[in-house]
Amino acid sequence: MKVLGLSFGKKNANDDILVKEALYGAKEAFPDAEIKFINTQRLTIDRCIGCGACSACLEKGGDNDCIIKDDYQMVEEAVRAADAVILAAPVYVLQPVGQFKNLVDRFGCRHDVSAINWVLDKRRSGEMPGDADAYPIERLRRRTVSYISVGGATTDNWTSMGTASLHLFGFPAMMKVVANYNANCMGTVANPYLDEELIGHMHEIGKRTAAAVNMEDKDVEFYGPKGMGTCPVCHQDLLMVNGTTTVQCPICGIEGKLSVDGEKLNVEFSEAQQARARGTFAGLREHTTEIQGFGAVCMPKIMANKELLEEKMKRIKNFDEMINA
Repeated sequence: MKVLGLSFGKKNANDDILVKEALYGAKEAFPDAEIKFINTQRLTIDRCIGCGACSACLEKGGDNDCIIKDDYQMVEEAVRAADAVILAAPVYVLQPVGQFKNLVDRFGCRHDVSAINWVLDKRRSGEMPGDADAYPIERLRRRTVSYISVGGATTDNWTSMGTASLHLFGFPAMMKVVANYNANCMGTVANPYLDEELIGHMHEIGKRTAAAVNMEDKDVEFYGPKGMGTCPVCHQDLLMVNGTTTVQCPICGIEGKLSVDGEKLNVEFSEAQQARARGTFAGLREHTTEIQGFGAVCMPKIMANKELLEEKMKRIKNFDEMINA
């Protein structure tokens, strides 16, 4: 078993401490586990530029490598090699540090289980070039993951999108989430080692994340020391409301029915909705189908308005000259 720890915080500071203690927990539970730790802070992980080269290459019969060459590839290979991942990121302004999002934007599109299988199915049917059996399918194997967000505020609403945003890392690859932990209050805790309960939770997260590798998804019990959350899939308390009693989990994209009993708010998510959450194949396939349908809609519009668009685009291409005329 290979367990990877990823920290997006300062070297030997809170994020490193929490991830490494979770890794100690994994090693305690599984002495033969191979442990790897990466601190990303001084790595260069540039943002996705939206070039589409990864998807285009895959659809033309090749691999879906990212054309930007930096430290991202090393982190990606470490994730690919892992059976379990424990990830922590600091929260400076409500959600995780930007470097984490840079990684997510480049990782998610290349590890989307549905999108890759969609292409492989096309290869098998002869609709797209390439050998489906040549694709390294082990990239899509099951992994477990746990998330730790780290903030200083004593009020957790200053880290409200911490663990919620961390879920963006694992759902394209359909990683099984074992635990969330919002380690806020670090501004008063001072150092995680001064909070034995916190360190205990990290050890338990490490043990459970590693143990879940050998379990079926249905048998994995979510570990939520700070509560189980409103959404039964991602266990977050965020909701999107639209003025009706139908609400959505913004992380999972599933709908639930809201009701109020005195001071208590209840949201019921049906089994059918849970089965189409973003981290499921059905949920990802909905998005794949949507994306693949864009061309049939957009290309006729573009071709029908080619001359008009060429003229209009001069306003953008010659902006400096025209705005100062």
